[in-house]
Amino acid sequence: MIHISVCIIMKNEEKHIGNCLEALSRHGFGKKNHNRYGEIVVVDTGSEDRSVEIAREYTDSIHFFAWINDFSAAKNFAISKATGDYVLIIDADEYLESADMEQIQSLLVAHPHSIGMLLRSNYVEEDGIRSIHDDRVERLFSRRDYHYQYPIHEQVVPIQKEPPEKTASLACYPIPLHIMHYGYLLPKEDLDAKARRNNDILFEEIKKRPEDPYLYFQIGQSFMLMRDLASAYEWYKKGLAYDVNPQLEYVQMMVIGYGECMLNIGLEKEALSLASVYDDFSFTPEFVFLMGQIYLNNNMYMQAYGEFLKCLTMKENRTQGVTSFFSYHNIGVINEILGNTEGAITFYKKAGDYPRSVERLKELGAL
Repeated sequence: MIHISVCIIMKNEEKHIGNCLEALSRHGFGKKNHNRYGEIVVVDTGSEDRSVEIAREYTDSIHFFAWINDFSAAKNFAISKATGDYVLIIDADEYLESADMEQIQSLLVAHPHSIGMLLRSNYVEEDGIRSIHDDRVERLFSRRDYHYQYPIHEQVVPIQKEPPEKTASLACYPIPLHIMHYGYLLPKEDLDAKARRNNDILFEEIKKRPEDPYLYFQIGQSFMLMRDLASAYEWYKKGLAYDVNPQLEYVQMMVIGYGECMLNIGLEKEALSLASVYDDFSFTPEFVFLMGQIYLNNNMYMQAYGEFLKCLTMKENRTQGVTSFFSYHNIGVINEILGNTEGAITFYKKAGDYPRSVERLKELGAL
């Protein structure tokens, strides 16, 4: 059996680390399960709470690293403490939901020098409504072949080789491992502090790589986290001024963020310009949904209706609800605007327990 070292860095994570390690233990990792599938390596970067005390219940491999504003340095230090040939990188606010360890073993044999990409479900909350955004992230790899580079939003790159220009060029494969990420479910002041910390590092990094659109995207993401949409819009706009590849996930996310910002800062007419890149991005339901929102905000109801209907025919991608209840709700909204109350009720009901649809059904006396 190939043993895997699960590597985690943490600081003041007593709220999450117990749940994180308990989930790993249930799936055969750590000393409570005699390291059946592998050990757990925890690196603490300066906790002042009970994080280390909690971690000791699940692993004896606990190490300390002085924080130097560099996530890659901390993760590479954790990897250096691993004893397994393969490492699985997990964050302290991520909980392992499911894993087919037997299949993962087979995949490691079939792809010994490639990178396994797990499925991550990110929980976010806005205006009291919780939603889930899924993505695939590179987390399982040979510690002899790969390590991390860049101080924040770190990327897996080959050891002793020039990093590829685009991470998409790395040899990657999906693995049957699913984690739940709760790091964005924080009070606003904590989210703001997290975003400011990230941007402090990003602003230093962009001095070294001023023509890297990925950095502009991540700065925009930080401002989105702070709900400073005007600033996020400016940084997304700068990133999209470069020659970017629509096939890259971060580029797709940057376009979506750019459009959402325009709709929220009074630039809905300018947002119509995104129709010019429709053919480049309409393979993702999130972009089709965005165009529906743009048309809806510009009172172009039939065009909006068509985009939301198209979403309902597409396969779910990153954001749960775009191909189902979000689109059903917006079609209900259009029907209501056009005076078709019966049609609105029909589509609001199709949206299930989506809170905004439930609220409209109550207002219309349909519940």
